Amino acid sequence: MATVITRHVASTPHRTPGETWEVIASLLAPDSSSAARAELKKVAGVAASSIASEAPADGAFVVYGNGPQVRVYCIFGEDAVSGDGVNEDALRDDPADGDWRMSMPCLPEDLDWTQKKLKELSKRVTARATGEAVDYEKTKAAKASDGLVINIKEFLKR
Repeated sequence: MATVITRHVASTPHRTPGETWEVIASLLAPDSSSAARAELKKVAGVAASSIASEAPADGAFVVYGNGPQVRVYCIFGEDAVSGDGVNEDALRDDPADGDWRMSMPCLPEDLDWTQKKLKELSKRVTARATGEAVDYEKTKAAKASDGLVINIKEFLKR
């Protein structure tokens, strides 16, 4: 099983959704002049919309592909103000360095427009409805095989 690192970032009313995204982007891509930070800035409006809807309370922003999987949740309301459950500590490694991807949570009713907008803005960031799992293994397998996907269940069948 892959290693998972989790962070919980204080959001509204402690910070605006845009400020919250800036904190998340700086955790994931600490070098403000990096290509990864530029990529995360491109999707800032969509990310702020996700945060404003409170989708990342239960569904994390998930970064994968380079090292451990990183999940970033947002804390809202009184807990955001008091700091209960907040962990914004810097990450030891840069998860958005090299070959990485991100899955952004959004409310199910926002999924279509969020996916369309992200497709216009980024090749690395996609959206999923809250409650849906991130299918990063399928993404990694497709990428590794250059489009050829092996059905593991059928492959292992006796």
